[in-house]
Amino acid sequence: MLGPELINLTARPTPIFLEGSASIQLTQQAAKDLGLKDGQIVQGVIAARADLLKLVVNNKELEWPASGRFKPGDKLDFRLESSIFGRSLVPIGRSASAASSPPLAASSAKLLSLLHRPDQPSVLASLFRQGGLDALTAQLGGTEQLRANLLFSMAKLTPQLVKRGLSNSGLFGEQRIATGAVNSGPDIKQLLRSLLRSMPLQSPLSADLESAIDEIESKQLESLQSQQSRELSYSFVLPFMDANAVEIELYREAQNGSGSGQEWVINLHTESPSLGELWLKTTLKSAANIEMVMWAPRVDVAERARESASELVYELQRFGLSLEKIDVLNARRPAQSEGLASSSGQVVDVST
Repeated sequence: MLGPELINLTARPTPIFLEGSASIQLTQQAAKDLGLKDGQIVQGVIAARADLLKLVVNNKELEWPASGRFKPGDKLDFRLESSIFGRSLVPIGRSASAASSPPLAASSAKLLSLLHRPDQPSVLASLFRQGGLDALTAQLGGTEQLRANLLFSMAKLTPQLVKRGLSNSGLFGEQRIATGAVNSGPDIKQLLRSLLRSMPLQSPLSADLESAIDEIESKQLESLQSQQSRELSYSFVLPFMDANAVEIELYREAQNGSGSGQEWVINLHTESPSLGELWLKTTLKSAANIEMVMWAPRVDVAERARESASELVYELQRFGLSLEKIDVLNARRPAQSEGLASSSGQVVDVST
């Protein structure tokens, strides 16, 4: 999968589908015996041994469940990764010297399923409900590291943390690899894959993790398609340790010839235990003028929001922003609004 910054979707086969293959868990001694260091990329070769296919790396045979997908002589690239769950060789793509590519049928089917993923509630937001990640990782350990890398505090949210949340959303991982950029740490998709690889076989949570990864990759494709139309669209989930996750969509139409008049739209959606489900649409009419629409199905919440509008105007003024209009609707947000692509939770609130 190419990151959203790389818009030439069909220029070359992408490694996303191979990446989904099972990784090879290694002990520290096994990695040392192979002569590998963290982050190192090494080539493996599929070799026939009796009636079995083995993966040979640095002249050592390794058991790899995905070997059966290939034929003797096929060459693949792996990267040694270290995470809170240990070390593993992660498949990242076919070697350029491979005699032939693996059948594209499965990849094409996967790509089509991601491109036409039906509207549905966000699996990511469900996984990152308050306390949900702790329950998910309890059997695997490493919760504190995950919290430090991914979870933010709603009470201490800053623009810098939102920027970091977008960067860690999983939308840009492959683009960073392609450009050789240095990662400050694992993003959400990488950590979900680490969890999936560490999950016991046949675990009921595996399907949820796979669906969450599919959700991220579907959003990556949406971003690519938007850029091909000269638009910008980024959809991601911002997880919190002290609140339920917030789904965020950033959208801007294609720029016109004059370069003016382009409005940014920020859609938010969340479900608060105390306030219920909430949506917020913010439109940046200019660099300093904004309009808002809020949807709150609960009557008391909608009324409280109307009463707090003057306080919101004051808070925005502190940041040099002028709230020209705010509408608070006592209803659920319609599935489609303002011509934007509809998806469950595409619009969202922030408790302001």
